[in-house]
Amino acid sequence: MTKRAPLDLLQKWHVSQYWTRRQPLLTRTALLVLLRLLDRQNTKTGRCDPSALGLCEETGFSERGVRGAFKELESRGALKRRHVAKRARNQFLIFSVDEIGQNQRSAELKSRAGARTGLQPVAAPPAMRCRKNLKRTAPEQIKETIKKQDRAERVEVVGPTSLRNAGDSAGRQINPGDFERRMVKVFESKGYGYEGLLELPAGKLEQVFESYRDGGRSFGQSVGDLLDAYKVQLD
Repeated sequence: MTKRAPLDLLQKWHVSQYWTRRQPLLTRTALLVLLRLLDRQNTKTGRCDPSALGLCEETGFSERGVRGAFKELESRGALKRRHVAKRARNQFLIFSVDEIGQNQRSAELKSRAGARTGLQPVAAPPAMRCRKNLKRTAPEQIKETIKKQDRAERVEVVGPTSLRNAGDSAGRQINPGDFERRMVKVFESKGYGYEGLLELPAGKLEQVFESYRDGGRSFGQSVGDLLDAYKVQLD
């Protein structure tokens, strides 16, 4: 602890008045603890080492509240605290008003010079993803992917006349079940429903499927053949 002349009665009064008006105001607990420390400081030797339990009895606060007041007063620059292991208690150096001003000016000068006390440089966290490591998909590849998705999901629903002229060489490996399900979607989109397929002449669906599978008819032409057969059946 720094050795210096103890505060006299006038200096103690100035300190109490300073912290009573200083903004932001100290908490009630911190202010009363500071006043008790000023009262307990020896004006001849400057010794000030009351125990936390003793201050609890004098102020009526809990031990946790008193120790919290110690931290608040130290962080605000009202005093400096040092723990003495042999005596199992703290020694306090209470600053005068002049010393408080000097400490504040010294802290401002250090801050301007870039020497920030109590702050350690923190390394920036490593980048999880660097822009240069990101691979951009070529526009041609994106277009090709979209086309494949469209071909896989699209169900052609067009008029019978245009269906007869539409070429559809893809999908010739389709099985009878998939062929029938695609036809059901077409008939449902036309408003005929699944019942429309059931009303086709016997063997018509199998005949059209075999022609499509052998490459004689496209899928669009096969749809047109079935729609024509259904309309003839209705007539």
